[in-house]
Amino acid sequence: MKIRRRDQIAALGMGVVLAILCPVKVWAFDPWSNVNGYWISADGKSAVEGAVKKGVTITKYQNKAGKINWEEMSRDDVSFAMVRLGYYEDLDPYFETNMLDAEKAKIDAGICFYSKAATVEEARKEAAYVLDIAKGYRVSYPISYEMDVQYAEEKKLTRPQLTQQARAFCDTIEEAGYKVVIFGDNDWLTQNLELRKLPYDIWYSRYGMAHSFENRTLWRCTDRGTVQGVEGSVCLEFAFVNYRKIFPAAGWREINGTMYYFRDYKMVRDTAVRIGDTVYFFDEKGNGRLSR
Repeated sequence: MKIRRRDQIAALGMGVVLAILCPVKVWAFDPWSNVNGYWISADGKSAVEGAVKKGVTITKYQNKAGKINWEEMSRDDVSFAMVRLGYYEDLDPYFETNMLDAEKAKIDAGICFYSKAATVEEARKEAAYVLDIAKGYRVSYPISYEMDVQYAEEKKLTRPQLTQQARAFCDTIEEAGYKVVIFGDNDWLTQNLELRKLPYDIWYSRYGMAHSFENRTLWRCTDRGTVQGVEGSVCLEFAFVNYRKIFPAAGWREINGTMYYFRDYKMVRDTAVRIGDTVYFFDEKGNGRLSR
């Protein structure tokens, strides 16, 4: 039987509609893909309203699963990566590699830190530790604060204590010129923190499609996402603000008592730079002095 051209066109159109509306396994719909400027969910039916960037969280577990191809990740519409730093004096063994590879692939990088502080003083000490490491890399997305839940429970830390510690850490980070986000799911954020006392961005963890939360700028939608360039599953994130517009890329920053100068989110080192009417020479550690 001969099929007329208009019937072929109609069938093709129906196939496109079904490919969008039907389950992933049947039609191989690409989960969380960008369609006409909207990020579409894995079922192909829902748009992530307000999302402006797609990202991932990268930890030692992704590195151990196989070599990460950051260029491929970039081609898969991954614009930013939250890179695991780890705990106080317990640096993720792949942190440096991941930060440098993200920069080479022109993927914006933020930092994930996990706190085991039991006092405000310890929280400040943790923040100083993070800053001392962060200043050596191109950090163009926020530094995240996540309390180790099991540790907090073991220490029987109260809601006011946890709030004060979060405030101490976040204040120290932002006073040094970086952006900060507090990570958590709905239960942790609402039951263990007094959010009215924490005027910071929120990185909200909730799997599925519901992502509304006060001050939410980042959202973790799944821990079973897949992107090109990464073996196995990965946590998938969406950003709802353009951090390049609210996070200054250049300027002086006081970090742990020392002034450093940054351009394009990187500390200036081993060069002379004119800043206003003054020329400064910066050594290999970023320490600046007036050039003669």
